[in-house]
Amino acid sequence: MSRKGKPNNKGTIEYPRPCKHCDYISNNPSMYLYHSRTHIPIPDGTICDHGCGQLAIVRGTGGKYACQKIAHRCPAYSKKQSASVKKQWAQSEANGRKEQARIDFVNRLHNEETINKMKQTKREKSGIITPEQIKDYRHYARKIRSRAQQWAREQGYEIGKQTLHVDHKLSILDAWHANLSIEVVNHPANLQILEARKNSSKGSKSSITVEELMKNINDYS
Repeated sequence: MSRKGKPNNKGTIEYPRPCKHCDYISNNPSMYLYHSRTHIPIPDGTICDHGCGQLAIVRGTGGKYACQKIAHRCPAYSKKQSASVKKQWAQSEANGRKEQARIDFVNRLHNEETINKMKQTKREKSGIITPEQIKDYRHYARKIRSRAQQWAREQGYEIGKQTLHVDHKLSILDAWHANLSIEVVNHPANLQILEARKNSSKGSKSSITVEELMKNINDYS
């Protein structure tokens, strides 16, 4: 069964359909109309659209004029294509290097030796070195936080993870290093109410020193 396109004795058009001006054969109406544009006369003085400065002798199906029947024979077109290919290769190589660097980084992070070193560094930075000390610190911190939250509620504040936090000006960690008692750490002179976001960004940093805390407690009394 033939496709509509080429004229027959019934007056319909059947496809494939040959071009009236060259040996090109179209398989459907869209291809036929697209190709027919290449046969539209080129206005006198039309310059090649690829930037070589030469007169155009052909109009491509994309609507651009070219100085050669085969676009890549135009020196300007060839140069642009070469630069584009080189850029793509360079980008591909760069992406390959980035991906390999990412893989190497992930492998290093998941290396058991690296993980142990990171844990050791974290313990040394915080001053908590042995598992026994970690256990003691957690017990110390838990009691302090519980009493601090009770103080905040007694002052009329609604404490919540996403709303308000009770903060220690001299951090619990620094207080533990200084061997301060829970009563001293939770003295009102060392407590303040902060927005959850601000307190989270503050972390375990202290805003005052031990000496400043003791002076504030004396002044408070």
